[in-house]
Amino acid sequence: MKRRKLGIRARFFLEVGAIMAVCLIGISIVNSQLLESVYIWNVERSLRSMAQQVELSGDEYFYLLSEFEREQGVSIDLYDENDNYLYEGSGSFVSGNKLNIISRKENDDGSYFNVVSAEGSSTQYILYGKTFDNGCHIEITTQKDPIQENASIATRVTTTITVFTLVLALVFIFDYSRRFTKPLIQMNEVMEKIANLDFSTKTNIERKDEIGTLSRNINKVSDSLDNALTELREKNAQLEEDIEKERQLERMRQEFVSSASHELKTPIAIIRGYAEGLKMNLEEKDESAIEYCDIIMRESDKMNELVLNMLEQSLYSSGVKKPEEEVFSVDGYIRDFLKSATPIFEEKEITVKYDGTDAVVFADKKQMTTVLSNIVLNACSHAKNEKIIEISAEKNHNFIKLNVFNTGSYIDDKDKDNIFTSFYRADKAHSRKEGRFGLGLSIVKSITQNHGCECGFENKENGVTFWFTMKCAPDK
Repeated sequence: MKRRKLGIRARFFLEVGAIMAVCLIGISIVNSQLLESVYIWNVERSLRSMAQQVELSGDEYFYLLSEFEREQGVSIDLYDENDNYLYEGSGSFVSGNKLNIISRKENDDGSYFNVVSAEGSSTQYILYGKTFDNGCHIEITTQKDPIQENASIATRVTTTITVFTLVLALVFIFDYSRRFTKPLIQMNEVMEKIANLDFSTKTNIERKDEIGTLSRNINKVSDSLDNALTELREKNAQLEEDIEKERQLERMRQEFVSSASHELKTPIAIIRGYAEGLKMNLEEKDESAIEYCDIIMRESDKMNELVLNMLEQSLYSSGVKKPEEEVFSVDGYIRDFLKSATPIFEEKEITVKYDGTDAVVFADKKQMTTVLSNIVLNACSHAKNEKIIEISAEKNHNFIKLNVFNTGSYIDDKDKDNIFTSFYRADKAHSRKEGRFGLGLSIVKSITQNHGCECGFENKENGVTFWFTMKCAPDK
């Protein structure tokens, strides 16, 4: 069973009440333990003071001793140096009785305090004795029992007052804790509603201290959050509307590209067919007409390749052409491609370097061959200087990263964000001369994304490295 936590009001009451109770109980205990000692110390100080006054009075001691006995309730005996009475106390408490010394305390000046009792009696007395410089000796006796009784009475009275004060303090603390914590509880309830995005409730604490300032700030925060959330909802609604429009435009673009590609294939084929037929029926001596037919056929082939690339890009980017994944060796996959692309390397006088790898991946081999082909052919188009292409593979967590490096110039900063965008060509003049349309790297990006993989590039000191990843084959 979950233990219920105490609220701030209960904790405030219990903690302050506990502090008050500890303080009052501590005072009561200290009072009960020290009151008697304080009384005795005060009596001893009074007896010592009387003895000093008698010593200083000289021959006028008789009147002074009588006054002390009458006013202070003590018994005083004064002896000469031969222990003869000079003054015998008129109210002697222990005269003629055998005394039992219960305790004795000697002082540095030779005086002493004895606690004594008369034989056969439980009454105790405090006896102070001192020898004066002139050889006389004084003993002052006072009864101890009244001191103890007064101390006991004072302790009981103090305890009663402590209990009564504690009760009143707890009542006051309870009322104060209720009034003190009420605004805090109210602010906490409002903050809980704000946390749940409910800004309808406000605090109504009219105070001029920090709690009042906090209350007003909570209301300001509530209003600010309410306004910000309202604006955010409006902007989100507008953003969703814009995103939906963008999706519709993207769907329309893909549908247009797909439809246009299908529609253009037939007339292009017809144009090329008629051009071939026209060329066959022309006489060899009509060289101009034959040249025109060759141009029509060549441009028809380019347009057909463009349409096929557009159709392929549309299929990959829309996700219609799903990858059919299989396990295959990366080494065989690369070597098969390089063997088929050898004529291109020889034509462009490019040196290809590949050291081999034992990696095994899980992907659509045909689609990944398209990825490798597009990246390598792109490298062939841009290879300069030594005209070297280096292919390497490395393991990166659960993926195999395939790197294709070519010597030449690096990619400018202005082109970095658009390299994988459809129809974008960084070197437009060179691309047009090569007969490329800016769809190869866009197809690379679509295929790798459909595989849950990545692609990218890095500028090197003497060239560029394009790379893509494939998932490692699962362990059997």
